Amino acid sequence: MRAAVLDGYGGADRLRVAQVADAPPPRRGQIRVRVHAASLNPIDWKVCAGYFRLIPGQRMPMIPGSDCSGVVEAVGDGVADFKPGDAVFGLVSGGVGHTFAQLVTAPAKRFVHKPASVSHQEAASAALVGVTALEALARGARLAAGQRVFVSAGAGGVGSFAVQYARSVGAQVLACAGAANLDFVRGLGADAVYDYAATDCATQLRDLDVVFDAYGDLDARRYLPCLKPGGVFLTTGSGGRSMEELAARYGKRWWLFGGLMDVMRLRWQARRDGRRRVSMVFAQPRPEHLQHIARLLESGAVKAQVGQVYALDDIARAFTDGQTGHARGKRVIDLSQ
Repeated sequence: MRAAVLDGYGGADRLRVAQVADAPPPRRGQIRVRVHAASLNPIDWKVCAGYFRLIPGQRMPMIPGSDCSGVVEAVGDGVADFKPGDAVFGLVSGGVGHTFAQLVTAPAKRFVHKPASVSHQEAASAALVGVTALEALARGARLAAGQRVFVSAGAGGVGSFAVQYARSVGAQVLACAGAANLDFVRGLGADAVYDYAATDCATQLRDLDVVFDAYGDLDARRYLPCLKPGGVFLTTGSGGRSMEELAARYGKRWWLFGGLMDVMRLRWQARRDGRRRVSMVFAQPRPEHLQHIARLLESGAVKAQVGQVYALDDIARAFTDGQTGHARGKRVIDLSQ
């Protein structure tokens, strides 16, 4: 099979496309999927750059990737929910799911049936970002109708899913985005959208039930006053210092522990100053989240936002583009050819 192979930690120049051994036959509880599309997520380039070395499964050379959509080719013993020929999508594992390949073998519980009305590119683009958004808003915040939520980076992968999900449950949705994407985010269902370059949202917003830092670059200390007592600040980052700042202080192997310590301090401050909560969000591939995503896509409550599509041979360029942080929707790798 053809796959993107990482020879060692570094930038996109360490990636190459090569012919490698096929993914192994599925063991008990596993399925093997012929991948039609895989999406590019920030965790993918961060793993490749060496920022998550403590995640198991990083023996070099390595096939990176997180989520995908495709067709079941074989099933292992004990798998009752899938059969060869089924169209599926799922989140295998953040950054180390080996999905940038024509075949992937993984636990069946990491996949769900793909709705017929959704393309493979759309399904692949929704898996990790959908899990992240649901982990934050459905599980972490228990967002409900009538509540006020602010979503940062509303045009990005996680943000665009979060805006649509929040709208679908009846919340009042406020978001920020770049000037070129304001109308796009309004079209997703946001009630108000702010240009992050022209508006200091931390000084303008008040009486929020939830702040969701979908890109992971907000300073929680500045946004806690925006929350009502009992409100929650959820972040895909550390709520303050950037990954690069933490890595410079603690090293690439241990920076995440520094981020966790930052979040613990912020939690104490939030409780002390106003009975508010601070929580770091991790994309947990829970079967119930994947099933929820499939229902949202099938019903049309959430529409997957596919941005730029790349051939597998152009994956290095996709990684380089992905690190700019300025995206509308998701970057997707087409593996159907």
